[in-house]
Amino acid sequence: MQLSLISLLGAATLAACQNATVTGKLGDARQVRNNPVIGEVWQAKFNGTVKGVVTAVANTVGVNYTIEVSGLAADKGPYKYHVHAKAVPADGNCADTGGHLDSYLRGDSPPCDSSKPQTCEIGDLSGKFGLVAGPTVSKSFNDPYSALNIINLGYIGDRGIVFHDASGARIACATLTKVPTMTHDHGRRLRRRL
Repeated sequence: MQLSLISLLGAATLAACQNATVTGKLGDARQVRNNPVIGEVWQAKFNGTVKGVVTAVANTVGVNYTIEVSGLAADKGPYKYHVHAKAVPADGNCADTGGHLDSYLRGDSPPCDSSKPQTCEIGDLSGKFGLVAGPTVSKSFNDPYSALNIINLGYIGDRGIVFHDASGARIACATLTKVPTMTHDHGRRLRRRL
């Protein structure tokens, strides 16, 4: 009887550990509702073997992402994609973009549970929204935990977007930069020329 009670307690403890929600040392991510300019556009442009763009647009809640890339080798996927902590350096070395954007100090182990995206690393977009396959990707989604307000923990501006192949190697990277908007005066001058 004692052995079966110990076995039962062990099984219950194991089940509780497996079902425990993993969260960051600073808690769960908070939804972003204070982007300063709704509709503001940021883009990461890929110009190597992988070509295309990842676009991030400030929304009333979080950021709307669109991924439009080609050149991902069909036999090297599925691919993960993340916002990394640093911009891509001038030499283009993807290894120098640091780790995933992890503002709430969660870490990447165990893997992100997409049914609880608030418990994932901010930058783990593929963990929250699914892996992609090559050679071409066209995907859109809203991440309520990404921000384009520099005061938020989920701020993604001027950070690297990195694609990883199935082995985890960083195979393409580009920096999210703000797309300039036409000012009112500039638009008026442009219409006069036409």
